[in-house]
Amino acid sequence: MYFLLIFFVIIFVAALITIRNDLRFLKQKQFQAAIDHSRFLRFMEWVFSKYLVWRFWKKLLPIALLIILVLAGITYLYIRYTLPRIPPIPEIVINHQDSSLLKRGEYLAEHVSICVDCHSARNVNYFSWPFVEDQKGSGGPFLSQKLGYTFPGESFTPNITPANLGSWSDGELYRLLTTGIDKDGKTINHAMPFENFSHLDPTDAKAIIAYIRTLPPIKNTPAGITRINFFHDLYNRTIPRDVKPIYLDSLKTAIDSGHYLVTIASCNDCHTPKKWLEINDTTRLLSGGLEFPLPTGGFVHSANLTPDESGLQSWTEETFVKKFKSYLDSGAIYKVSPNSFNSLMPWSDYDAMTEKDLKAIYAYLKSLKPVYNPVVVFTRKSVKKLKTSDQTDDN
Repeated sequence: MYFLLIFFVIIFVAALITIRNDLRFLKQKQFQAAIDHSRFLRFMEWVFSKYLVWRFWKKLLPIALLIILVLAGITYLYIRYTLPRIPPIPEIVINHQDSSLLKRGEYLAEHVSICVDCHSARNVNYFSWPFVEDQKGSGGPFLSQKLGYTFPGESFTPNITPANLGSWSDGELYRLLTTGIDKDGKTINHAMPFENFSHLDPTDAKAIIAYIRTLPPIKNTPAGITRINFFHDLYNRTIPRDVKPIYLDSLKTAIDSGHYLVTIASCNDCHTPKKWLEINDTTRLLSGGLEFPLPTGGFVHSANLTPDESGLQSWTEETFVKKFKSYLDSGAIYKVSPNSFNSLMPWSDYDAMTEKDLKAIYAYLKSLKPVYNPVVVFTRKSVKKLKTSDQTDDN
């Protein structure tokens, strides 16, 4: 769409230049009568003499620039100081002694929504970066453009153990999880997938909150301060904070259940290509190809999860489930040699998902629109940089 717009702008400018050159040629040859005879040429001569001359733009440009600056300033002030609309802290009641609720919370936080994986230190020298068990929930890795991630700034995951969140009420944690608004009413970094968690069934959200309160309290502070680029910070403030839960009793089919699980697992964060400011490109939903640098060397690219020939077209349900369950084997999470294949996919968390849930996810993925996007999963050099270099060479 944008290339088409640029194309029409170029054609329009070229047409104006051509018409102006024709008018100059006719005047040089003293063919004014030909100009006067054509309504179109008379109109274009009037346009060029009145509006496409420096004396006109000399007066207009300062005014236009001032108007643009004023509007930009008003827009910035509006977004910066009025957005987002802070939702009230919900009044919720959680039974922290409910064993079934705690069991469900543990399952979700450790094996589906993987809160613990993102908020714990991870051993990057082992396949799939398993989290360090004795640092569970105490804060972990960070995303940074400096390290090659397509992330607008630097983001450090905070400590979610009771040592840090002990003073938070259940309502404050519920609001944080589902709207991205913290205890003090401030917006948190968009790396936290609150848009996906806003679809949590309320009971599931309560289960996660109940479970993380049972984590061993660990005193730990992030290794740095989260800083987000200016425009992304503004964009983050414009994201709606509506809570739109998907209720478990509304999931009538395996596809419905799979959609729910894929949503709260935030699969789109790594498997859906993004446009500007990390907005998911929904036309290429879950088609993979995002590049991630590996601390052990090389680059890994997320897989195409659509039922295309370049994705999961040939995968059976049994193959899909076995892929996840294969990582339950003690030798599946091994120490990785430098510059050899590794993965950011948290297999050591997802391997404990139930077969029922994995089959539901498979059913949902098979229902997606096929998107052709062949992906080379691991490369020693950056494919992104190679593409940029090839484009530069072509030019």
